[in-house]
Amino acid sequence: MSAFLQSIRKGGSATGLRIVLAAQEKMGKSTLCSGAPDVLLVPLEVGFAGVRCAVAPMIQTFEDFQSLVNEVTTLTQRREFPFRTIAFDSATALERLIHDYVLRIDPAKSKVNTMESAHGGYGKAYSLATSIFDGVLKQLDMLAVYAGINIIFTCHVFSSKVSDPTAGEYDSWDLLLHSPKNSKTYGKREYITQWADVVGFLYEPVFLITGDKGSMTRATSQNKGRMLALSRTPAYTAGNRFGMMGEVAVPPPPANGWNTFADALYKSTGNTIDLFTR
Repeated sequence: MSAFLQSIRKGGSATGLRIVLAAQEKMGKSTLCSGAPDVLLVPLEVGFAGVRCAVAPMIQTFEDFQSLVNEVTTLTQRREFPFRTIAFDSATALERLIHDYVLRIDPAKSKVNTMESAHGGYGKAYSLATSIFDGVLKQLDMLAVYAGINIIFTCHVFSSKVSDPTAGEYDSWDLLLHSPKNSKTYGKREYITQWADVVGFLYEPVFLITGDKGSMTRATSQNKGRMLALSRTPAYTAGNRFGMMGEVAVPPPPANGWNTFADALYKSTGNTIDLFTR
């Protein structure tokens, strides 16, 4: 048998998973990913108070982020990295650090130095930032593929207008990352969506109540608690490579909500991918 055929594996993947957990502010993204197995939380912004897991010093520049990833890579090569999962909080904050870095390295920077004007304008600064962001994802791929480390990004969201040729225009929650205004090139939003094995949208379902004679409309909780959506609807960005559909209920702390996601993943993969925290 050839070396190529001998190298073929059957069954579940041995690589780490790449996961994006998106939600509005104060919905519990950091708390949810802090329940992942043997997790190291890497904060890139303030907002991680109260999480119960190992926490790295807060990253404040892109150079610090690069140094941390390089150090983790070295440790994994030596088999000295003690964690199974790294959670970066958040992708939106990482984008800000990259934009700041791109502005600082502009050789012709002036007093008015913006992403629109830097590096000669015409979107060149955004293109450079997107290339750097793509390079980060590829480096993290190496940790997932060769070291089996799960990579999690939390991400903020915003209400976006979607123009669907088959359905018209509607509002949807989307990842708060830069995307070009034309549909011919990719931005960071498109790169991380395609990169991830799972994009989950964490939210609390509400329904609208309209007062007498249509005087006032207000949102009221459906009392279902938080839900983690794992497949896309017109209302939000979500999806996965494992056939998981619909939503799973996420219990509030002190229960470990992560294991409800791990259970859905385990069942959808025929009991082959185990991300439970025990």
